[in-house]
Amino acid sequence: MLESLEMIFSGFTILYMLFGVVLGLLFGAIPGLTATLAVILLVPFTYTMDVTNGMATLIGVYVGGISGGLVAAIMLKMPGTPSSVATTFDGFPLARQGKAGKALGVAVFSSFVGTIFSWLCLIFLAPYLAKVALAFGPFEYVAAILFGFTAVVTLSGDSIYKGIISAALGLGLVLIGTDSLTGMPRATFGSEFLVSGFPYMPALIGLFVLAEIFSQIEAKDEKFVVPSQKLSGIYMTVKEIIVSIPNFIRSSLIGVAIGILPGIGGSFANFVCYDQARKASKDPDSFGKGNIQGLVASETGNNATIGGSLIPLVSLGIPGDTVTAALLGGLMIKGITPGPLFVHEYPNVLYAIFNSVLLSSFLMLAFMLLIGIKVMPPLLRIPKHVLLPIVLIMSLAGAYNINFSVNDVWITVFMGIIGFIMDKLKYPKTPIVITMILGKAFEMQLRTALTQSDGSLLPMVTSPYALIFVLITVLTIALPVISKLRQAAKAKAA
Repeated sequence: MLESLEMIFSGFTILYMLFGVVLGLLFGAIPGLTATLAVILLVPFTYTMDVTNGMATLIGVYVGGISGGLVAAIMLKMPGTPSSVATTFDGFPLARQGKAGKALGVAVFSSFVGTIFSWLCLIFLAPYLAKVALAFGPFEYVAAILFGFTAVVTLSGDSIYKGIISAALGLGLVLIGTDSLTGMPRATFGSEFLVSGFPYMPALIGLFVLAEIFSQIEAKDEKFVVPSQKLSGIYMTVKEIIVSIPNFIRSSLIGVAIGILPGIGGSFANFVCYDQARKASKDPDSFGKGNIQGLVASETGNNATIGGSLIPLVSLGIPGDTVTAALLGGLMIKGITPGPLFVHEYPNVLYAIFNSVLLSSFLMLAFMLLIGIKVMPPLLRIPKHVLLPIVLIMSLAGAYNINFSVNDVWITVFMGIIGFIMDKLKYPKTPIVITMILGKAFEMQLRTALTQSDGSLLPMVTSPYALIFVLITVLTIALPVISKLRQAAKAKAA
């Protein structure tokens, strides 16, 4: 580790890493442009670099891209990346209260904590956690996703019925398109447009970015999205840090655990962490109104997936999400294929990856606290008639760049209209996003599981990992219900 650190500081590696972090932060801060897109665009530029410089640059982009989404989420209520959707819930209300500086400071520090925790897991627990991930079969995935669906109940707002309708709409949309197992078109009504289905990324951009643009256009009396900010008090106090320690630990553990499961990642982790923080809070009603613990949960959790998703990559050669799949491509163009023997065959590359995660997190923290928080918010606080068209164009361009498909642009516009209508009717949008993110994986894993077990659900309770998730799911649903019944009984007695 020390030899690798010395090599990083002796050349231009640290500068490449800083370039990657800043580029990632910019991509993350612009709605529609994601960390995945930034890494994919930069992979060809690393072709002429040596492997240390190349991985340092790409991991810098990765860390910066996941962290950068918090800026637009807090200042505009438009998540820069899917990993920052839950950050909008409390970040934007704080910005509207004139506390954008505090919100940004808390979110940046939480991102740093999540990354550092995942780095520790990456170094010390990678082989063991990779074995756990390898033990996950279809039933384990089904149980884990069922646990994720419980967040729909908590994040449904005032009406659980509206939340269930929103979740059902999301599940209905993911069923449209080509059947993942048979390859046959399903619920397309003979339309070529619907064959490709409703990918969740364009849908998410529409629901949270375009819908907010439409809402801001409607509020034409307001010249700016948020009021003028002094951006003071950006550092968390010692008391706030101490109070947040359980939240930091819980959200980091959840983020790492979700990160090691291929195909889920930070897009889902921020919802689960937010949901669990709200359930653990003594004042859950304050969430969504400017509670900094909501920011701590979301940003700690999504950044903790960074180290988590790298664990199966370096231990098994299996990418944990789309970004690590791009990182795998960056390694393979150098003739390096990660796997069980990676630590013995390429120790210098492995330690370069470890140190890149560590140093990128410090560079992100320093850049955001010293420059980013002071520069980015004023750039976003320009008159709406200038800002909104720019965000609209960038969002549609980002939707197109995901799959280079015009269909995705139309899906973004359609879901933007749906999101705007849901806002007007006060239907929560979080359940539809959760089910769209997890719906396809849930269906595919459930069908595979039932095929393997001849239609039996018994392995859900005979598999230790699946049983753990089933029990957690039952407790997660039961405890809030029991708490409400007790409160009702006390009120009746009084």
